[in-house]
Amino acid sequence: MIEVLDVGSYSPLQSCKGLGPDAADLRTDIPMYRIFKHGKLVEETSDVTQHWPEDSVAFLIGCSFTVDGALLDAGIRLRAAEEKKNVPMFKTNIPCTRAGNLSGNLVVSMKPIKALDITKEIEITSKFPHAHGAPICVGCPASIGISDVMKPDFGDAVDIKDDELPVFHACGVTAQNIILASQPEFAITHSPGYMLVTDLPAEKPPM
Repeated sequence: MIEVLDVGSYSPLQSCKGLGPDAADLRTDIPMYRIFKHGKLVEETSDVTQHWPEDSVAFLIGCSFTVDGALLDAGIRLRAAEEKKNVPMFKTNIPCTRAGNLSGNLVVSMKPIKALDITKEIEITSKFPHAHGAPICVGCPASIGISDVMKPDFGDAVDIKDDELPVFHACGVTAQNIILASQPEFAITHSPGYMLVTDLPAEKPPM
């Protein structure tokens, strides 16, 4: 968790200082949103100003994209970026800890990583617990309920080369899977692959 905003607020203060308290606006500063009603996706839009409830509470959740710069600096290639695609994301059979009426299974993102670079990838991502940290699973996608790595539930399929293994990390789209399973009356999320960029340095965990 990066930040929990006050009731009704749409301006992050801890993670998006910018030029003042109004520098970031969660209603307009995310490239694409999803609106859910009773667990059903009803709309995708680039502006949710008219939909933002006065009694809402917004949560900012870390993203595995945060670690991509460190992986590139270490010489680890990012297939989705190379192929100009959205990262592939998959529903799993791993249950999340229930929170009140909210429950459901974990969603993971996948990166193809050279077998000889797996140790390096784990070492690097372990230093980013605020961005989901180390992998949930390396190889053997069936063990977490994924039957076909070329058919993601969200995002796009990417090539996996003969010398690579699929590496799976926890994903912020998990929240959307929880919404689908728990069917709350109303919720707004980012669309998969469309995140908010904050002022926090990638290497520095939130306070």
